[in-house]
Amino acid sequence: LVSTHDVSSLGRCRLSGCPVGARSGGRNQRHQGQSPQYRTSSSQSQCQLLSTYWLASKGSFLLRVGTIPHTSGRMHLLKVKRRSDSKNNYYRCCVRAVVFAFVCLELSDSFSLPFQHGSGQYHAHSRMPGQKPADPLKNVSAKPKSTSMLRRSSSLAGEESDTNHVSDNKRNTQQAAWRRQKSLTLQQSKVSESHEEELRPGEPLFSIGVLADIQYAPIPDGFSYGGMPRYYRHALVAARDAARHFQRDAVSLVINLGDIIDGKCQEVEEHGGIPHPPTSQIDPGAHAVDEVLEALSEYQHGPILHTYGNHELYNLSREDIGKKLNIPFRAEEPHGELVGYYSHLVEQDDGSKLRFVVLDTYDIAMMGRCKDSSVKRKLAEKLLAKYNPNFPENENSPEGLMGNEKRFVAFNGGVDEPQLEWLRTTLQEAKQNRERVIVLSHQPILPGSSSPVCLIWNYHDVLKVLRDYSCTVIASFSGHAHRGGYQRDDESGIHFRVIEAILESPDPHRTYGFVDMHHDRIVVRGLGDCTSATYDFDHMHDESHSDNRMDTAKI
Repeated sequence: LVSTHDVSSLGRCRLSGCPVGARSGGRNQRHQGQSPQYRTSSSQSQCQLLSTYWLASKGSFLLRVGTIPHTSGRMHLLKVKRRSDSKNNYYRCCVRAVVFAFVCLELSDSFSLPFQHGSGQYHAHSRMPGQKPADPLKNVSAKPKSTSMLRRSSSLAGEESDTNHVSDNKRNTQQAAWRRQKSLTLQQSKVSESHEEELRPGEPLFSIGVLADIQYAPIPDGFSYGGMPRYYRHALVAARDAARHFQRDAVSLVINLGDIIDGKCQEVEEHGGIPHPPTSQIDPGAHAVDEVLEALSEYQHGPILHTYGNHELYNLSREDIGKKLNIPFRAEEPHGELVGYYSHLVEQDDGSKLRFVVLDTYDIAMMGRCKDSSVKRKLAEKLLAKYNPNFPENENSPEGLMGNEKRFVAFNGGVDEPQLEWLRTTLQEAKQNRERVIVLSHQPILPGSSSPVCLIWNYHDVLKVLRDYSCTVIASFSGHAHRGGYQRDDESGIHFRVIEAILESPDPHRTYGFVDMHHDRIVVRGLGDCTSATYDFDHMHDESHSDNRMDTAKI
């Protein structure tokens, strides 16, 4: 038979869990330094890939169908070699080989085909360090050998780069692990029919829609300050299509993670757009917001939960933002400054409860605060003057700042003490009522989940509260960092996901996602440049809930 080197040199067709024609790399698979590869259950799991090699030379035909573990070299299930000048024999050989390969796929639980929906998607199961894998019936992608959680970082590329040179001992160990997993799956299949129905994967309790950073403006395409292309008008088209998709699939609610319009709405003519007549008395920012809300009104099946970001503040006052986006701003004592944070409860027929906690990360901020009288603005100025040497002349520049200190720029903000106290009280009540919580914010909270230049100024104060309620908080979703990102908190196990921006996806791409809520996990199904992933609830099995196993898994 032809050697592996010869086969590789002649070329191969590799089916890696994605449809033919899907992009095999690039931004739609990349998360803050992550190698643009398809990934499955965890960084050490054995992803089985079906590969077919066709070789023809001087009337000799060879078909080889086999599996390739992602980190452990080639293990061929079938080798068929036919030397014949007869086409009929050749075709019969091909048919038999392919049929046998698909029979092997049916019988094997070791294969994981990660494609779900849209282009360039993969599973990203996470597990707390040292914790046993999840129940196979609850999470079919769990692997028996993996005890580390997935990190979207550059270190993964090194762990997965060598797929060809693995010792026989390691291969035997992996085969033994697969046999143990197969045995466990067969044992679990004997559970009662009703219990199996309840835990069947792929059937969520409910689904929600999610989108971030539309940043529509009625101007031609342009670039960010960093040189990234931006598609301002197409963003409105993509938002409308997303709303129609959410309505068609009847999701329970939709999450908008902020920045629905761009600050350039106030400079339309300067950026090549057609301004409103001076006599129209129409504020261009307010009109752009109305256009986006009209597009999103294609979704009518449930509520839309809005956060707001820096670009809303470039165009509107907090009072106007509250009226248009239905954000219940409150006047905080003792100075009466408006802050917009709230929560929303989703209750299902089976008694499961999920509370969305929406934070105002521009509580302490430069934007939209009175320069002379705002206490919160003065606090923001104090922070920037202390940590950013470019302030005030170039307050939005992180130049000269290192690491997480890059966050101290004027387009970010912070969370003040009254809101932190409200967050703690809300999480305590959720814990007492056996509710699960997802935290929503425009700015990312956890370092490593995105570029440090996008973090909340006092992210450590928010993290401290969330870590105290790790048995209640499932995950945090945010926007602001347009390339997206993900990191799991080592201390609490909470998932921190940054959703990719609609703004930077060109036509025909539409970037948004669905979030499927299961008893034991969240499944993100991304479209366009939104990355798909699965996040387990294994950090939420707390002693306070140990009296009822199913309650600990319910949302």
